[in-house]
Amino acid sequence: MKKEDNHLPKLSVVMPVYNIEEYLEESIMSILSQTFSDFELIIIFNGTTDNSFEIAKRYAQKDKRIKLIYLSRPNVQKAMNRGFEVATGRYIARMDGDDVCLPNRFKIQVNYLERNNEVFLIGSSAEIIDEKGKKMGLFRKYNSPNKIKKQLLKSNCIIHPSIMFRNTQEFFYREKFKCSEDYDLYLRILSPKKKITNLPEILIKYRIRRNSFVSTKPNQEFFFQKAKEFYWQREKTGKDYYENLSPPRTNTEKPNFDKLNLSVKIVAKFQDNQMKESRRNIKKYFKEFGIDKMLILYYLLSFFPNKFILFLKKNF
Repeated sequence: MKKEDNHLPKLSVVMPVYNIEEYLEESIMSILSQTFSDFELIIIFNGTTDNSFEIAKRYAQKDKRIKLIYLSRPNVQKAMNRGFEVATGRYIARMDGDDVCLPNRFKIQVNYLERNNEVFLIGSSAEIIDEKGKKMGLFRKYNSPNKIKKQLLKSNCIIHPSIMFRNTQEFFYREKFKCSEDYDLYLRILSPKKKITNLPEILIKYRIRRNSFVSTKPNQEFFFQKAKEFYWQREKTGKDYYENLSPPRTNTEKPNFDKLNLSVKIVAKFQDNQMKESRRNIKKYFKEFGIDKMLILYYLLSFFPNKFILFLKKNF
């Protein structure tokens, strides 16, 4: 049966794009080949200067589910918000143009939200890949809204491009957050007692590449702490003081990709039960970048059975 022209999709997929022509085609194809097909794909180009727009345009000419929006100035927060504004689906899924959806991602996530009305936003587990698409390891997650809430009050345990949530038009990214805008979003969702969780299924391939790390650590730490500070302000007074936020001057010093990449590799291999490889990379990290207390813990835990580690992760 042919769908009516005024049919509204059940799902809107929002993808901001900035100069990722090398990966974009694979990312778009992973969405168009989903087993769940009732979606619109909204691609927002935020000042991109490479061939990304032409690549997406070719696909949009063949598939009416694809909508293209071009913003002249690069601003990822504004781009994502624009996608949320025009989304017509009951649910919104985030996706980045350098990541890959596994075929059942949308089907599994939509079915979960349909069955669990009390949950507002979900993320998933992920396979971690490098710039060439080679598997580095896994980020394993678990489904427990109560534990996820406790963890979120300490750190960001949600993989941003894996999320799907209910399109109530209540929540947008706050544009003064130049990084950690996703963490601020999750904490604002928690404030009105809405539930967030992760699914244990591996639903995306999450790519780690040199240009993934665009913010310096001092700025990241500033915005991360502000997100938590604002959460506790809302808990105490019912509002926060975001309007008075004065972001620090952007530090032009680039982060150490080799150091960050190695730390991600250690965790990904650890969670993929590649314990020997994880220990080897920890030793390499200590040799090149010095001792890290958290990595000492990973090193010690790597000698324990995987079942014991999973037990600790689920129960503590």
